[in-house]
Amino acid sequence: MKNYLPEFFYFLFACLFFFSIFVINISAQEEGDQKVISLKSNPIINSGSFPIGIDINPITNKLYVANQFSNTISVIDIDKSKVEKNIDVGNSPYDVRVNPFSNRIYASNRDSDSISVIDGFTNKELTKISVGDSPLGIGINLGRGWVYVANLDSHTITVIDAIDNHIIKTLKYASLPYDIVINPLTNKVYVSDLGKDSVLVLDGSNNTLVSTIPVGLNPSALAINTQTNTIYVSNFSNDTVSIINGTSNKVETNVKVGNNPVGIAVNPRTNKIYVNNLADNTISVINGTTNKVIQNISLEPAIIASGVNTPFINVPLKVTFPLIATKLAVDPSTNFTYVTNPRSNGIITIDGKTDKITTKIFMDINPPNAGIVKCNDTILGDGEFITLPLNSLAKCEAIPDRGYDFGHWSVTNNTNQNPVIFNVTGYETLTANFKGAILTETFIILTSVIIGLASTIGGWFYRQRSRLSFKRSLTNIDYTYEMLSKNNKEECIKQLEQIQSDLNFLHRKGKINESQLEFLEKRINWYINRANLSK
Repeated sequence: MKNYLPEFFYFLFACLFFFSIFVINISAQEEGDQKVISLKSNPIINSGSFPIGIDINPITNKLYVANQFSNTISVIDIDKSKVEKNIDVGNSPYDVRVNPFSNRIYASNRDSDSISVIDGFTNKELTKISVGDSPLGIGINLGRGWVYVANLDSHTITVIDAIDNHIIKTLKYASLPYDIVINPLTNKVYVSDLGKDSVLVLDGSNNTLVSTIPVGLNPSALAINTQTNTIYVSNFSNDTVSIINGTSNKVETNVKVGNNPVGIAVNPRTNKIYVNNLADNTISVINGTTNKVIQNISLEPAIIASGVNTPFINVPLKVTFPLIATKLAVDPSTNFTYVTNPRSNGIITIDGKTDKITTKIFMDINPPNAGIVKCNDTILGDGEFITLPLNSLAKCEAIPDRGYDFGHWSVTNNTNQNPVIFNVTGYETLTANFKGAILTETFIILTSVIIGLASTIGGWFYRQRSRLSFKRSLTNIDYTYEMLSKNNKEECIKQLEQIQSDLNFLHRKGKINESQLEFLEKRINWYINRANLSK
């Protein structure tokens, strides 16, 4: 018992120290050398087989894509960048156009010689309308509610009343009509004619031919900037874009672009024109003010990253333009351009701010509301995303909320590195996993409880030891007096005085308290006085 109490206190405070270290380690983040993680993700939004036509429904924020060899129209949720439904239509759907006012979608079925009418609310086919041979491009006159269809092999243009889906008229102005656009402000209809190397201008009120504008060789896709009344047509065989003044119906200039341009689209807000060059897999960006190419975007990095290394795989038969083609759709509200790519069977997205291929990083928080993630200075919550350029670096840091600590990232290769740095190779979902942590106030309370318990237990042990020392000393005093007081009083007094000296030592060591010392000294003095009186 002599050394028991000090050892106990050493043990108790050692436990308290290691508990504190344990709590600190729980709240500390594991940090190491910052390593760049390579993720294997796809930069292509997958659709069906051999996508060509594409359009945006700005009301529902959906993309509609015509998949020529899977006979479907893919409905893509733009925010999620995923196909939410594939709609079965006719054979070889080629082009697709959206009427945002009626929420109807029109798809041309090349091998079925029909137009599929789709309800945008249910994304189901309502009916099919028989048209001419090999229908390709579609244009919608929003002012009149008429739908125009370019029938390549029958050399006609079908005009459909969109209200009751009946054919109003079949026009025979074109040799090989390919694409159609309408300016609702001027009520002019423009038709590209592959056979006559020209663009036809129709009066949208009575569908009469107003003008024939000579352009480049094999004019294909058309685009229009209604704000400037400028029409753009890509000339497939001489690698140019003809720029037409909509007021004079004359070509202002021809702009040299990449090899075999087909798809073309205009962003009226930025006055940029995007041209998809089929042969070299590039996008030429034209400044609409200067009419000069300001950027050439290669699509090869995205195509190769998607896993495609050979051109036009899984094509069931040998086809060439105009059956192999690409088209574009621009969303002016977000400044994104969407490009169909038959080679990779998907959609490539271009950010109009940087004119670079872009992807999305989606963020999951586990458990929800356990924290946030900061990616390249953008704060993301659960279910949110950030848009980043392809092959750029991203730095994401998980920031826990109160009561949580960061655990690890769930990615292609799980890691507890925080922040995590990775190459942006495509669409990817990161999951930040958090774990419960001890709050500072909880730690203070637990520490106070432990200290209180230590004090209580220590006090109890002190009192027990004090009582034990007191009893031993009292027994020693009584025993000394009884054994020596009758036969050897001087020796008795001498040993009692020695015991009294030992008691002072025990008191200084804390083994007996003040009241116990006082009681024992009185007992010794009483015995000494009795011994002296009996001499």
